[in-house]
Amino acid sequence: MRLDERRKTKDERMYKHVIASVAKQSRTTLFATVLFLSASSAFAWPWSGSGEKKVSAEDQARIKDSLQMEEFRNLQREVDALSRIRLQKADSLEKLEAEHWRKRYAESQLTEEHQAQSRELDGRYSKLSTDLGRVSEEVMASKNMTSDAEERAQSEESAYDALNTQVKLSIDKTLGDVIGDYPVGMNGRLLRLRQAAAEADKKVPNTIGATQGFMDDLLLRHEMTYTQSYGREVSQVGSRPDVNVNRLRLGTIFLGEVAQDNGDVQALLRSGALQGKIFEWNAALPPEMAANIKLAVTQASSGSVVSVPLDVLQNKAIKNTITDTKELTWDEKLKAFFKKGGIVMYPLALVAIFALLLCLERFLVLTHRGHLGCLFMKKLNALVKDGLYEDAAALCLKKETSLSMVLFAVLNRARDKREDAERSLQEALLREQPKLERRMGLLAAMGTIAPLLGLLGTVTGIITLFTVITEVGTNDARVLAGGISEALVTTETGLVIAIPVMILHGLLSEKIEKVTSELYVQSTSLLNRIFGKDA
Repeated sequence: MRLDERRKTKDERMYKHVIASVAKQSRTTLFATVLFLSASSAFAWPWSGSGEKKVSAEDQARIKDSLQMEEFRNLQREVDALSRIRLQKADSLEKLEAEHWRKRYAESQLTEEHQAQSRELDGRYSKLSTDLGRVSEEVMASKNMTSDAEERAQSEESAYDALNTQVKLSIDKTLGDVIGDYPVGMNGRLLRLRQAAAEADKKVPNTIGATQGFMDDLLLRHEMTYTQSYGREVSQVGSRPDVNVNRLRLGTIFLGEVAQDNGDVQALLRSGALQGKIFEWNAALPPEMAANIKLAVTQASSGSVVSVPLDVLQNKAIKNTITDTKELTWDEKLKAFFKKGGIVMYPLALVAIFALLLCLERFLVLTHRGHLGCLFMKKLNALVKDGLYEDAAALCLKKETSLSMVLFAVLNRARDKREDAERSLQEALLREQPKLERRMGLLAAMGTIAPLLGLLGTVTGIITLFTVITEVGTNDARVLAGGISEALVTTETGLVIAIPVMILHGLLSEKIEKVTSELYVQSTSLLNRIFGKDA
């Protein structure tokens, strides 16, 4: 449509331009004719009279008519020219209009094809959008399911790892306890537990296999606790290896052996310890006890009722009554006492040694720097009385004690004002007092830490005691009391360390206060003697 309008506007402009050209040409011709007639009249006027004036009017009328005719012809020619131009323009417009409609038709065809393609693409796009949305939903659902599965897998893996770690810790603890546990069947137990530990330590842990091996070992151990046996075995009696013996076992409370060759007797007794080796062989039995054990083993071979010749609880007191004991030296008693306390005794020993070294160091420092010599004060007072302040200051520098350093600070300012001397004195006191009080807080901390470490050892020992009671059980209060007494060894040791340390701390603190107060008294006295007149 815009193209047609442009063409129509262009045709109108051309038409107006042609009409303007024709009108301009007609006006030019008419002007020339009038100019010619006027010139003719002017040349004829001097020779014409009144009669000619009348003819001139007619001529003018003819001229006017001829002019009008000429103008009419010009206009007719213009109209003919315009008609031809109009016909040409009309033909051109018809051709342009035909071309326009052909183009319009082609454009409509293209538009229809475009719309058809657009509708097809819209349909495909809608279908693809629907499919994409469905696929996106499926993908999100798959991602959510995958995330949930990963979370569950991680949770299960963490739980599996925790279970495997717990099983491994239990196996390792049992392995450590087997060495000191009941010796019968120990080799088989060690083999089973090590196989279970190997299953738990694999790159891909076999927790089920490890747990099964561990539970089998526990079941066999409990089965041994509630069963009895009698038979011939090869064992070690005393210092003799590989001796044929008759063995009687009643659960895990009695195990006696009688050698077949000479009738030597030995029994497996509890050691009385809460940790380490709980059972130990004993062949040094009293004669009556050995005869009773031999009789019990002999009765077991005949299938009759057996009387066990010792307390089945086998606590430490019973053990001491049925075994030969010997007097221990002080060194051995100290080692036994130290061993009873367990691992906490080592830090307690370090605390004791460190506290002793601190006390010794503080005592030497206070003895040296806190020394208050009467002879030194007499010499110093004599020099001050004579006004020999420089000599008195040199005497102070020779001593190198806290008192001499403080007095030197006053004597060094003896020739100055009192205010300067007081400031120098305060600085010297601030320097010397920390030297005297150094490490006293650490010594007090050692005195506080010692009973805390003892309490820690007691709690650890009681935990071990109740663990042993849970495993083997007891119905005798003496066993419980004996275990608690061993657990209280660390508390006793901690108090033994803390009490002397706190006493020494108090004595050293009192000495520091005495030295400090003497520093203030002597320095103030010297200050007043030097500047007494000014005061």
